[in-house]
Amino acid sequence: MEEQDVAAQDPAARDRAVTATQDGAAPRSAAATRGSARSEATKQRLFRAAMELIGQRGADGVTVDEIAAAAGVAKGTVYYNFGSKNELVEQLLRYGMGLLMERLDPGATNDGGEHPPSSAPLADMRGRIERALGFIAEYPAFVRLWLGEQWRADGAWQELLAGMRAEVLAVIGQAVRRVAVERPLRRGLTPEGLAVALFGASFVTGMDRAAFHPERTLEEATEAVFSLVLGAIESQP
Repeated sequence: MEEQDVAAQDPAARDRAVTATQDGAAPRSAAATRGSARSEATKQRLFRAAMELIGQRGADGVTVDEIAAAAGVAKGTVYYNFGSKNELVEQLLRYGMGLLMERLDPGATNDGGEHPPSSAPLADMRGRIERALGFIAEYPAFVRLWLGEQWRADGAWQELLAGMRAEVLAVIGQAVRRVAVERPLRRGLTPEGLAVALFGASFVTGMDRAAFHPERTLEEATEAVFSLVLGAIESQP
């Protein structure tokens, strides 16, 4: 009865209720919205705590109790949100991958298709390298987790990690091929091979900077990795 009175006094509220009913969805209450926000905030705390702990010690070296304590929540909250530690790690990897791809390929279309080639492929490539290194500086724990699990033969997330690697290499390879259209690669080099080299160089350079040489600037690290691209293309006549 109270909802009917509110709708009668507020035409806009009535219209929203009608639209929601027509769309087959009930209007969300303020309490439900607040509850959703709290749930998302809890997940973010768990993500950050797990990323830091697992990035330092590996998934096998961290317990659910430790993740819960670091996030400031009860142990049951971890299971409520993720079901298990393995599921938490899987979602953590997917979450971090999403952040990385936003940096690495911000111009990608929503349907997964290719975006129009850049008018300056070399500048585009340099920008991608810089953004990737910036991501590594911002999320070193995630990168440690990824690299720590990537080459484990008995890892629980090998299929997911292989897909992540392939997705990143596909984006880098696409950028390399755009460069090669304008500036051919040196004889014996392929876009796929150069993409792997850039992938490895970016991660190693970024993590070395984060762990041992924080005094090195992002520009210096970017130029070091970008030099692989410059060395791989034919000199202009």
